[in-house]
Amino acid sequence: MSDLKPGLTTLSDALDIAFAEVPVMTPAEQRPLNECYGSILREDVIAKVSVPSVDNSAMDGYALRHSDLAAIDGPVSVAGVSLAGHPYEGTLPKGAAIRIATGAAIPDGADCVVIQENVTANADETVIEISADVIARTSLHQNIRWQGEDIKAGDIVLKAGAILRPQDIGIAAGQGVGILSVARPLKVAVFSTGDELAKPGDPLPPGGIYDSNRFAMIGMLRSIGCEVTDLGLLADNFDVLQNALANAADTHDVIMTSGGVSVGKADLLKPVVESLGDITAWKLAIKPGKPLMRGKIGDCLVIGLPGNPVSVLVSGLLYVQPLLRHAMGAARSHLAPTRIPARAGFDFKRGTGRREWLRARLVRTDNGELEALAFASTSSGMLSSMVWAEGLIELPEDCGQVVKGDQVLYLPLQGLQ
Repeated sequence: MSDLKPGLTTLSDALDIAFAEVPVMTPAEQRPLNECYGSILREDVIAKVSVPSVDNSAMDGYALRHSDLAAIDGPVSVAGVSLAGHPYEGTLPKGAAIRIATGAAIPDGADCVVIQENVTANADETVIEISADVIARTSLHQNIRWQGEDIKAGDIVLKAGAILRPQDIGIAAGQGVGILSVARPLKVAVFSTGDELAKPGDPLPPGGIYDSNRFAMIGMLRSIGCEVTDLGLLADNFDVLQNALANAADTHDVIMTSGGVSVGKADLLKPVVESLGDITAWKLAIKPGKPLMRGKIGDCLVIGLPGNPVSVLVSGLLYVQPLLRHAMGAARSHLAPTRIPARAGFDFKRGTGRREWLRARLVRTDNGELEALAFASTSSGMLSSMVWAEGLIELPEDCGQVVKGDQVLYLPLQGLQ
């Protein structure tokens, strides 16, 4: 893009490069269904049985032969009952009906179901009456669900790379599958750097701040199923960092940190990683979050996030989470964030060259349209803005101005986690 600032990489290009360079890092493991929620499926699930397994009734009512309806001019005898799991045995007698429950097999010879609300039955339900109006409105195959209408045996019901949701687990269970092949969670070591940082619960030194980034990172990682080791706070000291990273790289798939990735005197992560391995990505054309690093120590992926808390969250949600899900085998189609068109409820000017995300929330206007409101400040140090926000407004690299009423793209935070 012509407006892109020199030396910076777009987020989409950075993800394309990362997806190409970072392999699937974790092996598959076999887990029972109730331990697979949120996991990444590593093998297709093939349907063993058709659903429904037989033609069945969509409603409680009475199964009849459609060709018999025209001749009905009085009571109809009920020849039997078909219940789910207990089908009527035999063929429907001519001119008769079968009492049938929702999900029960359609009796041989029946080809329509009249719902019970449209039928008058005697006390013991051995005889029913059907009005001429109901007969006229009853169509062939009415209220019948066909065998294999939902799923046919042999269909792929879940594709490898899916991030398993409750409905996915449900469909696997419906096929009698009790164990799934899913990705072993990534093992991620997390730490923060900065001599100004204090642990929550400790006294705050003069000029110090409490470390919030590490806890946000741990939450983002756990929300996508990673196993996290908290290394705590590490001093801004080359030898300390080098020793900690070398040890962590031996026992983890990923090392992730915030702070120390810029170009200041105390920003040591880049030279430390270069002393142990290499850096393959540096500086993204995004706001917040430009100084974002990707490197490698042996087979261990190293990710360095900026120090500002909003930058940690935005770059973590939009870059780190998709990358790590990819590293656990997620399909690319499951990694793109949800984007909802909305009308801007604000005016905004900015410089071009970086893709920017404004903290936002949606409201519904009097005419029913969704309107996006932006937080008053764009400061990446205001963590309260992310508590206020329910989503992000995405501004492309070449967008220099938003005028109230313009269409913008809104990314719900819930869809990013």
